[in-house]
Amino acid sequence: MRLVLALFAVSAATFALVKPTQADDVWRIFDTGTQASLRGLAPVNKEVAWACGSKSTLVQTVDGGKSWKQHSIPNLPQVEIRSIHAWDADRAIVATAGQPALILKTVDRGVTWKTTYENKSPEAFIDGMKFSSDRIGFAFSDPIDGGLLILKTEDAGESWKAIDPSVIPKVDSGEAGFAASNSSLHAFGKELAWIGLGGGSEGPSRIFRTQNGGANWSPQMVPMIARGKSSGIFSVAFESDKKGIAVGGDYEKTTVDTQNIAITSDGGVSWQPITGKRPRGFRSCVIASPANEAGELPSFWLTCGPSGCEWSLSGEDWSPMSDVGFHVVNIAPDGSIWACGSEGRTAQIADVAGTIGRKE
Repeated sequence: MRLVLALFAVSAATFALVKPTQADDVWRIFDTGTQASLRGLAPVNKEVAWACGSKSTLVQTVDGGKSWKQHSIPNLPQVEIRSIHAWDADRAIVATAGQPALILKTVDRGVTWKTTYENKSPEAFIDGMKFSSDRIGFAFSDPIDGGLLILKTEDAGESWKAIDPSVIPKVDSGEAGFAASNSSLHAFGKELAWIGLGGGSEGPSRIFRTQNGGANWSPQMVPMIARGKSSGIFSVAFESDKKGIAVGGDYEKTTVDTQNIAITSDGGVSWQPITGKRPRGFRSCVIASPANEAGELPSFWLTCGPSGCEWSLSGEDWSPMSDVGFHVVNIAPDGSIWACGSEGRTAQIADVAGTIGRKE
């Protein structure tokens, strides 16, 4: 969301002053060699991860966070890079938040980059980009001419096609996505995707939902999360085609724990309040972690924000996991969990099974 970039910069600066930079008993925190605010995160496995953020910052590790390489995209001015997906150590794709509105892809570990999408409209502002498979992905922008721009790729980001705007619900004045963690968009399987929105005049937040690969979209009300100039839905995650969680709140009130979470059991058609303890404040990201094949770890949920992180087995009742704050948390295919935030901070949970087991 374009209108809140400056305010996010202020909140990030405050976050940097009040949050610890050392690891606690949960996180191994790494020095990336940059002070950028990192809001895009693409872990590949426990050794390889990419992260991106302010001032065109793009960093990568291939040794589990011990060292980080800063990549430079040729001819790209200093912009926000807030969306990223990576297939492996060599192949990654990023999207800029703001002008120029670009999607760029590398297949040689960041040595060269190919522009696979460009939008020259001054209203273009890419809020999120998510892939549900190696080849299928969605991206979306702030409203252009009164409606969201939603893009889809079926060839691993080599090309993008804009979805017919006539099948996308109209947004209210000021309503848009928050580009806080590249997770206000979630894609699942071949056909399902959800886009969480906020901003604009006060009222209930909404989620736009497709169940046919983007051919049609329907607006779903989420009254448990109020929207306003600095509030709404910041992140959406699903563990199946039915059960999902949306988190958010007001990023100017980081420790207020009201109207910050909602849950669905019917694929996002309807949303309900949770029955137990809530996350401890505004939350910018939520993920679902599947049970591991060894059977030592059940499926669980994890959410984060400036005031810390919580976890839950059911999504209905949340327990504190760490007081270290992050903008985004993400899970790699091998089950390793990474996070990143202000001042170039990145981290990995040292022992996922041990942490969840210890907190039960």
